[in-house]
Amino acid sequence: MEEELRFINSHKGVIVKDVAADEFIKTFAAFLKKSGKFKIPEWASYVKTGCHKVLAPFDPDWLYTRAAAIARYLYIRRRAGMKLLRNHFGGRKRGDLHREHHVLTGGKCIRYCLQQLAKMELIGIVQVRGDDDKVISTQGRQITNKGIRDMDRIARQIKRG
Repeated sequence: MEEELRFINSHKGVIVKDVAADEFIKTFAAFLKKSGKFKIPEWASYVKTGCHKVLAPFDPDWLYTRAAAIARYLYIRRRAGMKLLRNHFGGRKRGDLHREHHVLTGGKCIRYCLQQLAKMELIGIVQVRGDDDKVISTQGRQITNKGIRDMDRIARQIKRG
């Protein structure tokens, strides 16, 4: 048993899964902000993140944080679509007389983050093609090799301290 654990833990590199989620998301959000390729739209200061929220986020850089969380989620899951991401970032909505129920978050923020991450070539669209090279269906988004490389590099920087 000890030999198996030693073999499992023998990878030399540090990956995103080796770092705490909150540290990684905060550092990756700072990387997105510093890169200058991720643009914040003007509507970001007014919009709520979902119908279950009462107010818009107080942090002016909340979209960087959301994009970093989406990128980390795609890194861990390897493939996810809009429905899964909306469900993951959703929350409990309280009714007046009704019990609380889970609701999906708004899709605009997630869709915008996915578009910006795709422009940076960190994620890509998964498409199924037929025999005649036509796109049959789209199966969500996944992280690219460049995205994996960048995220692992940032995880190594965090682990070094």
